[in-house]
Amino acid sequence: MAKRVFLDLNRCIGCHSCSAACYYAHGGNGAVSFAPLSKGEGIPSICRHCEEPPCVAACPRNALQKRGDGSIVRMKMLCIGCRSCTYACPFGVMDADLPSHVVSKCDLCVSRTSEGKEPACVTGCPSGALYFSEVPDIAREYTFVGGRVGRRYPVARAGGGGR
Repeated sequence: MAKRVFLDLNRCIGCHSCSAACYYAHGGNGAVSFAPLSKGEGIPSICRHCEEPPCVAACPRNALQKRGDGSIVRMKMLCIGCRSCTYACPFGVMDADLPSHVVSKCDLCVSRTSEGKEPACVTGCPSGALYFSEVPDIAREYTFVGGRVGRRYPVARAGGGGR
């Protein structure tokens, strides 16, 4: 079963430690952004590694690939920085700012998870708000909705199945 990073909103203190851990683990190309909520507050916004990822389909150079474990990884040498993937992502979690001319993309820290470790963002979270776990059945019953307005990434969750 596929593992993903989950966020417990009741535990998140908005400290940005997850973002810093990701940044340092990936040599300055962090992929954890923060979705603004209100008055300067925000929550970590991390790639959801969709079952049918629109970002992969949108990439003209096949720089994004879905692995057997369900994670979506970026092939750095193939990325031309066209941003097609950032526009295709319905959640707005891929960074469109291109300091290295390559789109930042969460890869679930495949170098760490292949060794049985947790992703850097999870280990860097001091409050335990992020956790790396198998996708529970309850998560499969919901549809996650996202969108962008003026480069802001609002986060919403819509219930599925008539709940």
